[in-house]
Amino acid sequence: MARVSLRFHAVGFGQDLSLFATWAVLPLWAERSAHATALELGALPLFGGVPYVLTALYAGRLSDRLSRTALARIGLVCFALFCLLAWQVRTMAHLFAVAPLAGLSNGLIWPALQAKMGDESGPHDLDRNLGTFSLSWCLGKAVGFFLAGSLFDRWGLHPLLACGLLSLLMAPLVPGPTKADALSPRAPLVPHDAPPAPVRAAYLRAAWLANFATYGLGSTLNFLYPKLATSRDYSLVLGTLFLSQTVAFWLFGRFSGWRYRWRAFVLWQALSALSMLVIGFGAPVAVAVPVAVLAGSGLGLAYAASIYYSVHTDVGRGKRAGLHEAFTGASNFVVPLAAGAFLSLTRWAPAPYALTLALAAAGILLQVRMVRRAERNA
Repeated sequence: MARVSLRFHAVGFGQDLSLFATWAVLPLWAERSAHATALELGALPLFGGVPYVLTALYAGRLSDRLSRTALARIGLVCFALFCLLAWQVRTMAHLFAVAPLAGLSNGLIWPALQAKMGDESGPHDLDRNLGTFSLSWCLGKAVGFFLAGSLFDRWGLHPLLACGLLSLLMAPLVPGPTKADALSPRAPLVPHDAPPAPVRAAYLRAAWLANFATYGLGSTLNFLYPKLATSRDYSLVLGTLFLSQTVAFWLFGRFSGWRYRWRAFVLWQALSALSMLVIGFGAPVAVAVPVAVLAGSGLGLAYAASIYYSVHTDVGRGKRAGLHEAFTGASNFVVPLAAGAFLSLTRWAPAPYALTLALAAAGILLQVRMVRRAERNA
């Protein structure tokens, strides 16, 4: 068994706590203090999302040639600087201006950490290591959302200072190169009995599509749910959503029956999209919280599949991890922006969630077609 350093998990937890506490406080500030419109809320992730996608694509490839450790540490320091700048925002224009630094910094962090995780894993424990790592960062994400409503109500934007300090403290914790890296070649991750390469490629593309759609669901709720909920309910529902995603990472990292099987994969996506629609129709918090458990489980499987199939390769792990993060980052701004525009156009409160359901349905049909065709031709 190739157990990876616990420092990976500490960094994943700490940085996502910092990241998502920040990006839960900021939409609340935008709605409550800056009186942002639905379109402005939907556009908010655009200004960090585009730099994130571009940086992740480039940094993933770069990490195959340079130090993954150094790239991640630079990103953490840059995110601490973003938190300091965001603490001083007073208008939406000011926030839009500093948001690109958040995207750039995280584009350096995540592809490097995920590819390095693949470097240090073996063929029989890649899913377990990735599952534990995903559990760690998603637990940080859930804690950030649970805390954000109370933090904002009590201190406004001041918690961003603590978020920046936390990211800064994570930088020296990123694991450096191990002695084994220098003395031996990287372990092959694709066993001889793995599905044929065209089938693996089809599942990879399907997982990228699934992650794009489901991550977009979660991001839409992140940025537009303040229009429907109090600060407390916002934190409770979003925290539950991402806590259930955390549990899903633990389960899917230990039970491998979902790998290279499409039926369970599309079922969870459908349940997640329908659950988001229930929340978006303004379900009371007593209903929204248990429904968020189903939604978060679907998010968990889609993301787990996307990163697993991306890193499950013996060449170009950084490049594929960068593409995985690029799809994730693109969904973080494309889907909420479209949803916010649709809400502004229709003035119908559930409109964003109906749109994301349609997106998820189209994605499922395309995924099934790709995978079934590859399996028939294999």
